[in-house]
Amino acid sequence: MHRIIINLFVALLTFALGIVASLLFNGVISSSAERACKSSVVVSQAPPPKIVSEPISGRCGCRQDEDKTLSTEEASQSRAPIIGGILNGKAISLPNPPYPPIAKAARASGNVAVEILIDERGCVQSARAVGGHPLLQSAATEAAREACFSPTRLSGQPVKVKGVLTYNFVLR
Repeated sequence: MHRIIINLFVALLTFALGIVASLLFNGVISSSAERACKSSVVVSQAPPPKIVSEPISGRCGCRQDEDKTLSTEEASQSRAPIIGGILNGKAISLPNPPYPPIAKAARASGNVAVEILIDERGCVQSARAVGGHPLLQSAATEAAREACFSPTRLSGQPVKVKGVLTYNFVLR
């Protein structure tokens, strides 16, 4: 019981010190930034670029032309992937993973989070499980690799998107 109380006290003290340090740091940064702004010319900023997902007519073409690669011009213009958050609702095609027999036998269930990278064409380039029951992770990862998405454009240029797919395994 004493150990729990000590751990709780240490956690609260660490949290409080983090808040104080954050406030002090932000106060120092804010006051120096205000001084810099007063002595410099204010420049107007352009509005943030629009992120657009284009709908694709028909079925996903990711698996039909898997050997297709980006041209050197497209590759040179490639940007860092944008963060898309949870991507389940943005999928054109999102296959359900099969329930692994060993997971059923062990009565494993729950959510599995799979981090994916979608290329400029809307195809899943990489997938790795980042949470969930270990017996369910490989099935979710394989299903995520088969998903297809609408290409995403940022300021008119196709971009990569990084996000998470969540699969819910329920025993019946």
